[in-house]
Amino acid sequence: MNETPPIFQPSSTAARRRRPWGWIVLAVVATMLLVLSLAGNALLGSLVALSSLFEEDSRTTTFRETRIGGDAGAKEKIAVIHVQDLISFSVPGYSGEEGMVGDIKEQLAKAAGDEAVKAIIIAIDSPGGEVTASDVIHHAIVTAKKRSGVPVVASLGALAASGGYYIATSADWIVAHRTTLTGSIGVIFHLWNYRGLMDKIGVKPIVYKSGKMKDMLSPEKEEKEITDEEKELAQRLVMRDYDRFIEVVAEGRHMKAEDLKAGLADGRVLGGAEALEHKFVDQLGYFEDAVTKAKSLAKIEQAKLVKYEAPWSLRKMLSLFAESRWPAGLAAAPRNLRLENGRFYYLPGGWME
Repeated sequence: MNETPPIFQPSSTAARRRRPWGWIVLAVVATMLLVLSLAGNALLGSLVALSSLFEEDSRTTTFRETRIGGDAGAKEKIAVIHVQDLISFSVPGYSGEEGMVGDIKEQLAKAAGDEAVKAIIIAIDSPGGEVTASDVIHHAIVTAKKRSGVPVVASLGALAASGGYYIATSADWIVAHRTTLTGSIGVIFHLWNYRGLMDKIGVKPIVYKSGKMKDMLSPEKEEKEITDEEKELAQRLVMRDYDRFIEVVAEGRHMKAEDLKAGLADGRVLGGAEALEHKFVDQLGYFEDAVTKAKSLAKIEQAKLVKYEAPWSLRKMLSLFAESRWPAGLAAAPRNLRLENGRFYYLPGGWME
């Protein structure tokens, strides 16, 4: 009698024996990827180091001149330098640790050192920013004017408020759009207090300090713990920078400090027409009008418009992949940088939110 041969099936034990091979393959692949990643980073670092042998010192950047308009055949030039977005040392740039502030300083120095540059236009589209950064740029413009003897015209964009206006006062002439928002003369020192939230989740700060003011206005304090002496000191610091703001406006716009303090220098934002009415700007118009005025002040009939750009290089290209921050100008600069506690800002109050 013919019998059907038995059908043998792999036991569960044999199947289990084969499973570790999958994990071994996965581990091998992961190890190879890790090795390749480390090798790639090492190669990238080597290329960055090698590129420095063929470039200038990385701490300095020679901005290159680019024609952006004007009269093509003219020998005379008008340099256009942009001040955009939040004014801060924290905004990355090409020229070094000062970030975008250093970039603007270097461009101003380049324009001031070029005998063919007969005027400078500062194109401002900024809500303002850090007190010190704004003051450094203002000082750099004044220095460039003294060094070169050329006129400076400020061309205000949609927004040239607070620190943006602070910078504009260094110019010999200010042109604003009718729709420009400007002014906002004042200082803001903004802090968040999260003690209430800490209490809700059962967290309590324990502080050891060397002096009674060391934790002045700490966001961990209860409101009743913030003394009048602390508040007075903070307000005094704010008013110190406010007085400096008043000083540069009074000097740049030929006004009296007491009139400014008693008038519109209370932090309010002004439209272009109102700013003109109260002599905070000299003219309503467009960028072309700023160019025309720059020619008039420089006493020239023709000029080509130029701007300065950082040159592209192997070092900078490789650095894009090696760094987490993109240099300004290579990608859109962050418009909503996080403002830092403990810093003083020339900014409209609503911009802080």
